[in-house]
Amino acid sequence: MLETEAVVVGAGPSGATAALLLARGGHEVVLVDRARFPRDKACGEGLMPPGVEALRRLGLYERVLETGARPLRGVTYRLAKGGPGVHLPFPIPPDGGAPEGLGIRRTSFDEALVDAVRRQPHATVREGERVTGLIRDAAERVVGVATTAGEIRARIVIGADGLHSQVRAWAGLRARPQTRLRYGLAGHWRVDTRDRDAVTVTLAGDHEWYEAPVGPDLLLVSILTHRSFPPMTARTYAGAARRSIAGLGDAELVAGPLGAAYFHQRVRAVADGAVYLTGDASGYDDPTTGDGIAIGMLVAERLAVHAGDLLGGRIAEPTAAARYARDHNGLVRERRRLTQLALFLARSPVLSRRAMLRAASDPRALGKLIAINCGYQTFRDLSPRDWLSLAGI
Repeated sequence: MLETEAVVVGAGPSGATAALLLARGGHEVVLVDRARFPRDKACGEGLMPPGVEALRRLGLYERVLETGARPLRGVTYRLAKGGPGVHLPFPIPPDGGAPEGLGIRRTSFDEALVDAVRRQPHATVREGERVTGLIRDAAERVVGVATTAGEIRARIVIGADGLHSQVRAWAGLRARPQTRLRYGLAGHWRVDTRDRDAVTVTLAGDHEWYEAPVGPDLLLVSILTHRSFPPMTARTYAGAARRSIAGLGDAELVAGPLGAAYFHQRVRAVADGAVYLTGDASGYDDPTTGDGIAIGMLVAERLAVHAGDLLGGRIAEPTAAARYARDHNGLVRERRRLTQLALFLARSPVLSRRAMLRAASDPRALGKLIAINCGYQTFRDLSPRDWLSLAGI
């Protein structure tokens, strides 16, 4: 049996960020994941500007650039049936930093974060170890986790185990699951990306295609859909991508496709007793806005502050939970509203075409949506004229 102050279940960007910051604060942390790193997973692989800012705060920006990550300057929207495209540069952050995102390969990005945790004297990383349940004392209080290698006793348990979090379920924090299926497939193609510095989104009515450079000669091409005709599967992905994405005709599919589904997840609470949820485990909507990694890192930063205060004896458990819940809600509330708006526009070919045609001559309204996605503005900043523009009027 191992005893520690905090055990973090899941070594993705959110879990690794929380573990790294707690360890840097002098707290004993165990980071456990069933995978061995580097490992691959289905992902949009875009780190939006707020995530880049978080990466700089961690002191890992240069290390991630060394992995081949590609700078992203904005987003380009297109319609599958033709018409004008709209390019939207990322807005300048309020603090005046660089308006830059990154196209990242998850195999190298996650490994860079986990390696940073490994180098911390107060942290232990346990890979290839599956968590099998929560440990409770006689009063039913969570006091650690059980794994395939034994028990890890801890003052707090942080669930960062992804979209379909087991920690969330074991702690009784899972809300009623969704019934609507929306799923995605992602593959990597050998393509020269040196002239690409933006995410490209192609709206196709019942689905969307996403392209992002994630290496000097590597292009991520993913599709998100809830229905398509003919049905989109791993077997049909390559052919559909070649038909739909310019430049893939002779390109080599070098990895994937990998899939993910049932994105819409909700929680009863993001903290309860000694259990805290972060990243996708703390609730999720849809990958369409591409902010999942960034928001996971931002949420983990706030969790590390309040969990650190709790472990340091500066605040009590109810205060830590309340403060984290407040900060979590502040970070995700506007972004969730934006996701619902984006899905509404994407599902309506008529409305999305009208909005695109309007944005081709005046992109300010769509630009404000990008700023909301970055957390730099809110829906209160949208004027009546902006709403008319989004409606194509």
